[in-house]
Order: sequence, then structure tokens, then C-alpha cells
Amino acid sequence: MSEMYPRCPVNLRNAIRELHRAGHREDVRQFIIEGPHACGDLQAAGIRPIAVIIRDDATLESLAIARAFLAQGADVFASGSKDMGLMADAAAPQDIIVLARFFEERPLGTRIVLLDAVSDPGNVGSIIRSAAWFGCTDVILGVGCADMYNPKVVRSAAGALARMNILRKKDLTTVVSSLGGRPIIAAVAKDGLLPSGLRELSSFALLIGSEAQGLATELLEVSTMRVTIPGGNGTESLNAAIAASILLYEVSRA
Repeated sequence: MSEMYPRCPVNLRNAIRELHRAGHREDVRQFIIEGPHACGDLQAAGIRPIAVIIRDDATLESLAIARAFLAQGADVFASGSKDMGLMADAAAPQDIIVLARFFEERPLGTRIVLLDAVSDPGNVGSIIRSAAWFGCTDVILGVGCADMYNPKVVRSAAGALARMNILRKKDLTTVVSSLGGRPIIAAVAKDGLLPSGLRELSSFALLIGSEAQGLATELLEVSTMRVTIPGGNGTESLNAAIAASILLYEVSRA
């Protein structure tokens, strides 16, 4: 039960509250994870937290996650509902919060998704999760994208944050120019190849733009192929996360 843990100190509570601000997250290179789903998924992915906060009336699921983190050497603290509400970002505060360090960026692999100005946190988190599901190695967030450590992105992506190599705030044109001879695939609203043309690519870079603006002209110019998802029926465009998932499904098919 939560009473076995020491009470969350005020300075830790205040430090976690400060992480709601993107600038402070950058300064200290720390972020928060909320709720048993995201915390459990990241625990299974091997994340090593700085601290874990468990609510006094936490569910058995959240208590089990806290015990698993404790066994890995994390500090675990208990907290009342009021303080959990102060620390949480979600409108309905969860019963477990994890404080963790930023992930280190690694060299790029062979199956890369690049996001151009995808500003909606839910879309960015969902694309990261889909990229992990379909066996991609990296996600690159260009300028104007929602940050991977935004609490909404963290809740959407969950354990995929630890399983993927994610690069942030990159100039995508510069990145693409360094990728060698692999196909550079631009997702466009019309006049592209059918997604079935992506099947069996062992190495690729998939460019996804925002729903409102699409891809920047300079990225279209450096792409080596363009692909369009057929459909429409009076609907202007697909959600960026849905479009990315459809294309990643196709490129993963044998």
C-alpha cells in the first residue's frame, strides 16, 4: 500500500510542477509521465526514473508499477490527491506520476519517419507509437513540431518514447541531405503513387507534413518519390497520424 512509502517532499512536488513549462524541461532535461498505462509501458520498455509518486488511494495496477520501479532502485513517494492534482498535467489527475530524464539521441537507423511542423501533441504521440509498432528505427521532429516531452505526447506515445530513437528540433532538409541513397518518400494529398508501391522497402525516410499545410516546398523538392492515399469522398484531408499509420502499414507489408 502507499503508506509504506515516505511522503513526497514539497521541493519535489514543486520541481514536478515546474516541468509543465517547456522551457524548464529544457533547462533541467527532465519530464513527467502520468497514469498507469504510460508509466507501465515505459517501465516495460526499461526506463530508469528519477522518482515515482503514488497517490494514497492508488489502484493495485499503479502500486504494482511503483513496486517494480522501486526494485530497479527508484525513489518512491506517496502523495495525497490535492498534491497529485498540482503535479499532474491531465485534467483528471492519475494515481501515479514518474519523473524521468530526457533520452539520449542515437545514430540514425534504416527506417525513418520525419515530421514537418506537426504541431498537435496527440498526432505526434500517435505517430511515434505507430512508428514503433511498424518497426521503424527513428522519428525526427522538425521545427514547429510538438515536443516529444509535452505531457500529451508522452501519454499518447507511452513506451514508444523509450523504444524509438527520437531527434528533436531538426532542420529536415539538412537531415534528408545526409541520408544517402535510400528512398525519400513524401506524403502528398494528390497525384502521388499508390501506397502499395512502398511495400518491401528495407530502408526509407518517410516525410509527413501537417494536416493544414502539408510538406514544405523544399522537402518536396528533395524527395525521390511521392505517395498519395486514395479516397476523399468529400473529405479534405486525413489526420496526419492516420495517414502516417496507413503508409507505415504498407511499407511494412511483405
